[in-house]
Amino acid sequence: MRFLSKSLLLKAGLITIGACVGATAMHAWQAQANKGEHRPAAAAASMSTIIQELHKGPHADKLPAQVIEGYN
Repeated sequence: MRFLSKSLLLKAGLITIGACVGATAMHAWQAQANKGEHRPAAAAASMSTIIQELHKGPHADKLPAQVIEGYN
């Protein structure tokens, strides 16, 4: 049976660490995006009065309004 070389084990270890770091970063990014969905009042407070009225108009007329996910 052939033993694996040090360089091959080092490369495999680096790839494994990179995959773990990437998965952690994706999880943190998604958790941050989901956290913003629970704060609609903060988003409305940052909009000017004119923008709020334009946003409420289609809802009052029962027209469909475009929802952009993840938009702050």
